[in-house]
Amino acid sequence: MADTEALEQLFSTPARTDDDVVALVTGIVGRPVRRQCWVVFLDDRARPVPFLLPVSDLPWQPDEHVEDFAALVADVRDDASATEVVLVWERPGDSGLFPVDWEWVDACACAFRERGIRLRGQVVVHTAGVAMIELEEHELPEPA
Repeated sequence: MADTEALEQLFSTPARTDDDVVALVTGIVGRPVRRQCWVVFLDDRARPVPFLLPVSDLPWQPDEHVEDFAALVADVRDDASATEVVLVWERPGDSGLFPVDWEWVDACACAFRERGIRLRGQVVVHTAGVAMIELEEHELPEPA
């Protein structure tokens, strides 16, 4: 999305519903290029903060650094005056989530909850499109 007016519209529209979040992510990420995570920050009116955090160097599976990732997101959230975040999992390939994808979804949900980060949702961007990840489809472990 290169059009300046379209970007302004995208960042001024609140992401209150799941459809709004999907439209926001579609406009930001577009087609998947590589395996990476994007963090989208939302303000107290559910509008995107004009700062995105792409993270392309995450390990294949979550490890002890998930806590560091959550700490970084908490710090950026505070600096950006955001109140909630959307995690976007970009990856070329099938629309179904693989076990390693669920590991990341679960690990981040738990680490963010422990840090008091309000997670608006998690989204997958795959070759067939963009979709909200329904956490009910996969049971989250309780934090230790």
